This record gives sequence, structure tokens and C-alpha cells, in this order.
Amino acid sequence: MLLRLLTLPLSAPIAGIRYCLEKVAEVAEREMWDEEPVREQLILENEAFEEGRIDEPTFREREAELLTRLREIKAHRIEAARAEAEEQAGAAVDEKRRVVIEIPDELG
Repeated sequence: MLLRLLTLPLSAPIAGIRYCLEKVAEVAEREMWDEEPVREQLILENEAFEEGRIDEPTFREREAELLTRLREIKAHRIEAARAEAEEQAGAAVDEKRRVVIEIPDELG
């Protein structure tokens, strides 16, 4: 306990920095797998093509890239949901398999 108090001036800022970095990583992960910006970009590319600001080959190339990205995002979400379901199922299985052995006081 005394050691924790003595190292507090060093450990507290480190813990704060670690917390901030974890939060930044969470936000970056969420944004990386958010499909809304990709959908918005797809709409903007479609508008640019319809208005004649980009030609058809350029539009088709960009559209293919964005649709590929949407498929990657959906595949990631499916995989994440599957992993979470397996994790929850594993926890449920572990709970069902718990064995409790009680030893009588005379033997203990």
C-alpha cells in the first residue's frame, strides 16, 4: 500500500495516458468500421457523375472501390457478431459445466 502511494506521482499520469489512448483506439476502431461515411461518399460520387463532373470510367472505378469497402465492413461486422456470440456461448457452456464438490467437515 505504501509503495502505491509513493509511486502515485508516476503511476497516475501513466494510467491517465493509457486511458486516453484506449479511448482514442476505441473511437478509431468504431470510425474505421462505420459504413455511413462510405455510403455518403458513394452518394456524392453518384451525384458528381450525374452532374457530369466526372466521367463514367472514373465513376465506375470509384464506385467499385466504395462497394468493396462496404462489403469489407459488412463482413467485419458479421465476423465480430459471430465472435461475440461464440464468446457468450462459451461462457454459457462454462457455467453449465461447473462442478461443485463439497467435502464433509469430517473429511476436511
